[in-house]
Amino acid sequence: MIEPYSNISEEIYQQLKDIVGDEFISKDLEILWCYAFDGTIFKENTVPEIVILPENKDEISETLKIANKNKIILIPRGSGTSLSGGPISVFGGGIILDLTRMNKILSIDIPNNLTVVEPGVICDDLNFELNKYEYFFPPDPASSCICTIGGMVANNSGGVQAFKYGVTKDYVMFLEVVLADGQIINIGSSVRKSVSSYNFTGLFVGSEGTLGVITKIGLKIIPLPKSRKTGLFMFDSIELIIQAVIELREKGIIPNLLEFMDEITTKASFEYLGGEFLSYPKGIVLLAEVDGNKTQADSDFSKLFKIIMKYNPKFHKIAESDKEREILLDARKAALPALSRIKPSCCIEDCTVTIDKFAECVQKIKEITEELKLDNIKIANFGHMDGNMHPTFLFNENNESDRKSLLVAMKYLYEKIVIPLGGTITGEHGVGSVKTPFLNLEYDRETLNLMREIKLFFDPNMILNPGKGKGDPRIIKNNILNRKLKIPGDLALSCMRCGFCIPLCPSKDYYKFEAYTPRGRLSILNGLVYGDLKLSEKVNEILHTCILCGACSVLCPAGVQTYEIFEKARELIHKNKKF
Repeated sequence: MIEPYSNISEEIYQQLKDIVGDEFISKDLEILWCYAFDGTIFKENTVPEIVILPENKDEISETLKIANKNKIILIPRGSGTSLSGGPISVFGGGIILDLTRMNKILSIDIPNNLTVVEPGVICDDLNFELNKYEYFFPPDPASSCICTIGGMVANNSGGVQAFKYGVTKDYVMFLEVVLADGQIINIGSSVRKSVSSYNFTGLFVGSEGTLGVITKIGLKIIPLPKSRKTGLFMFDSIELIIQAVIELREKGIIPNLLEFMDEITTKASFEYLGGEFLSYPKGIVLLAEVDGNKTQADSDFSKLFKIIMKYNPKFHKIAESDKEREILLDARKAALPALSRIKPSCCIEDCTVTIDKFAECVQKIKEITEELKLDNIKIANFGHMDGNMHPTFLFNENNESDRKSLLVAMKYLYEKIVIPLGGTITGEHGVGSVKTPFLNLEYDRETLNLMREIKLFFDPNMILNPGKGKGDPRIIKNNILNRKLKIPGDLALSCMRCGFCIPLCPSKDYYKFEAYTPRGRLSILNGLVYGDLKLSEKVNEILHTCILCGACSVLCPAGVQTYEIFEKARELIHKNKKF
């Protein structure tokens, strides 16, 4: 039986402050509040007791020694873009270990096709540097402009190029990890072939911070393709798309990008982008791209085109330039922000089935609302033709009936569709806390027990990211079916908490804590609106660190005018100053 967790005493707080310094630790509620959220819509008592921003493995090791000795929860966190509730404290309290300060690219070794990075390095920042050598790191999540490599390793992230290039696990060669008791271990190897140990790297990739804190990552990198050919095809039937994809596989053609969007997503995306897309017909999109040297790309695309055209798409558009390619890719990139405008709230899910079950799964998902008689929510769908799709529930968080309908529909999705079709509850987003209630649908008791034994071996006091499905031996009573979804509030209703506003934010670069990001300030304003936070000198200070440069609005997929919101909030504070 796991004993209850401890609160952080003033003595322990001082010990932790001695490790990282005054500047990189906080117990201010206004700062902590912003770490109670990730990219999901679910909100419980998830506010931590303190946040720490370590600089190196030694600070993390000393922090873990204190946390383990005193049975204090510790949760590693990157940029907080998780869509599964991964980096939040489901039991409340504990330490959030914000790893974004550890953002150095330590080496780029072209002869050995290897790069070594710290966990806080942003995916796009790494590829920007690798591009100078005409190399790249292929995994490409939609959040690549802000997600960290550490988070990608922890969740085994995929992305739009997984069809050809695989996912994060296919590129991790070695890791430096700090275990729950503070021990520092090195696993894996810098050489391509080694069978001298168990595959520990495979165990830690995708472990979601439940086995240790990753502090250094060795990644395989590969040369950039010299040429790409891209086409957008539209069909009336998902079955025809699947037939074309299966034939592509049978003929040995491996696109680097093969994506689909259903009718709802396509309509929303085209209307969102406007321009030439408004003249395209309605239907289901198949977006395909091949890469390689120019001869290979031209040859492969010619074969791909002939196969796809055999299935009579109603419309097609081939990119004849890099600019046209970017326009076509925008159709897929716009999926989530476009869907977020249909209704006030969206919940993006993540499941995978085999390709021969793909069309059946898509159709069954489309029928959920009719089957359950839920006329107050919509379900859109898009994803990757490796079998990984993202059913997206569109609803209104302000409406209690909508919230209940969402939970019923999610349960039906996994219990009645995905698992009976032999699929998995998550392809790339992770189990986190959102998928924990559904894990026992996928695995038998013996397998779950083995996962729990592994967890207890590495973390006997259960301090590392507890309450998440991978390895937690306890039954979490307050699971998703009993959750009360907390509403974000009118000031930031369109904010998807994606974090795309963060990379160019000057105040985040200077102050480091999440509270000083546009997303963090919106969370604070939500807390004020709903009475979870009180207006204070600290809130006033945080809001005034925004220099109103507007960079965040340029980057925001949903077009939220954040700087206008902050300027108005300042005005209201000055008119009604009561602190």
